[in-house]
Amino acid sequence: MIKFTLRHNLIYPSQLILWYFLRQLLIYFINASFDFKNSLALTPLMFTGELLGGGIIHLYLKKNYQNKKDKEKKPQHFMSIELLRYEEEDEDQKFIPLDNRRKIVLLMFFCSFFDAIQFLLWTSYIPKFHGLSASLVSRMSSISTIFCSLFYIYVLKLPIFRHQKLSLCITALCLIIIIIFEFVFQKIDIFLTYSEFVDDLIFIIITPIFESFINSTEKYLYEYDYMDPFVVLMYEGLFGFILSFLFFLEGDYFHDVADVNKQNSIGMFILFLFLLFVYIILSAGMNIFRVVTNKIYSPMTKTLTNYIMNPIFLFYYYGAQHDFEKDGKLNVPYFIINFFLSLIISFFGCVYNEFIVLFICGLENDTHYQISKRAILNDQEELIKMDDISDIDFN
Repeated sequence: MIKFTLRHNLIYPSQLILWYFLRQLLIYFINASFDFKNSLALTPLMFTGELLGGGIIHLYLKKNYQNKKDKEKKPQHFMSIELLRYEEEDEDQKFIPLDNRRKIVLLMFFCSFFDAIQFLLWTSYIPKFHGLSASLVSRMSSISTIFCSLFYIYVLKLPIFRHQKLSLCITALCLIIIIIFEFVFQKIDIFLTYSEFVDDLIFIIITPIFESFINSTEKYLYEYDYMDPFVVLMYEGLFGFILSFLFFLEGDYFHDVADVNKQNSIGMFILFLFLLFVYIILSAGMNIFRVVTNKIYSPMTKTLTNYIMNPIFLFYYYGAQHDFEKDGKLNVPYFIINFFLSLIISFFGCVYNEFIVLFICGLENDTHYQISKRAILNDQEELIKMDDISDIDFN
């Protein structure tokens, strides 16, 4: 009735989850050790990681894989991505982008713009909201899958199937229930009124929408404009690095860094700078596997990595962030309800992306697993027919 399907390139979304998890651990360690919370300085560092990650791999591919005229013209791959050739003498290998260069650059610029806004909301503004559940952003992140699906249907003009429609409906229902129970369990007082809570909730809902736009636009650039994912990542990092300074000239990026320098010894400050360098490396690795996952799979698979581990992370939020507590004690109904809702969302996120196949009511018919299985059976039937024909004595 339920089948777990594994593919050979599942390593890329798994690596994305791993690099994201390591970066989050690093952020928590820096915050706890140096009181470096909600700092705008992380924004240009994140974009530096994108620029370095995309640029280094692009240069590596350009040197080792492209324009090798002395080798056979056969498909070459890197991280399961087929590398395209642009040789003028071979008409069959020419790939003409759907859009001109100006539009392509503009789309990459908008990806950087929304990435900057989204990252700033996540790291600097939403954590400052007083009285909100620490895990609410993570629990609401599956909204991005819904908006990516809408973009997938109405902009890219691509279909989704019965099991995916069911998954979206159940995910949407769970999100509505989460919002309802937030109003029920949220502590409303003079520090957090209902009006302020609604405003904060709107910011939390808007943030995944930005991510949906980024992932969907990148997928469009890969599939319709034949853009190299690492080139797109490199330009996004460059544009984002510039925007992170131009848009916030009034903010002092290095104020938090200066405070760390004043409050710690030289040795600890050197350790702090080293950890920021590690943050750049982890951002580079995470974003490399982000674009690879988006290219090989879909924007919906990319967004699945944001919330698939939520049922496990909720225990961390309770233990380390003191979430789901009331008067210093665990609010058991609040925790259990959100745990099972997160479990359901993660489960149907896997159903949507066909990592789990449900053999009920025909939900398995249009999955990759069943289509591949039918294709194999058809090939075997054709071989049997050919064997029968070869046995005929035409004399």
